[in-house]
Amino acid sequence: MAKKSLTVSAFAASTVTAALLLGAGAAQAGGCYGSSCRPAPCHGTACYNLVETPPVYGSIAETQVARPAKTHRRIVPAQYDYVTEKVMIQPARQIPHHVPAQYSSIQEKVLISPGGKRWEVTTDAHGRTTGCWVYDKPQYGYRQRTVEVSPARVEYETVPAVYTQRQRKVMVRPTQVLHETVPAVYETRHRKVLVSPGSKHWQRAGY
Repeated sequence: MAKKSLTVSAFAASTVTAALLLGAGAAQAGGCYGSSCRPAPCHGTACYNLVETPPVYGSIAETQVARPAKTHRRIVPAQYDYVTEKVMIQPARQIPHHVPAQYSSIQEKVLISPGGKRWEVTTDAHGRTTGCWVYDKPQYGYRQRTVEVSPARVEYETVPAVYTQRQRKVMVRPTQVLHETVPAVYETRHRKVLVSPGSKHWQRAGY
């Protein structure tokens, strides 16, 4: 929208006199001649001079848009970065180990003959027969025997998990659309306008 301001400046002289109209025809009535009437020849008639007022002009200051406002769109791309993280490449596991049974040989005392009382008949050299009770002691001996010291079993070996370091690309800021507005540019222009039109009127001539 244009803004206007008015400045009035007179382009004509401020004092308008009959001198501006020198050479203009004077009103003639009855016996009047020239630019003024003499009392004697006019015989009581009035004379007038034509007075011309020049037009007055002024200046209007108008504010106009030299360049309208504009909005620019600027795209800011997404921003990425790399982060280091610990990742497992092999989980923990258990490995079974079979342990066989353990054996050993031991020596132990065993009863071979329990002994006891028995009746024994003998004949001597003279042919006499004798009967006697004979007491036998128990007889013992030793033998080797294999025994199980520890049974077979399964033992598990735990292997810990294996980790490594790796980098991963992550977005730290998404894509953005920025709007930048360039304001409008205004300029002031001056235009000449008519403030008051000129005029003409008759003014009674002085004697």
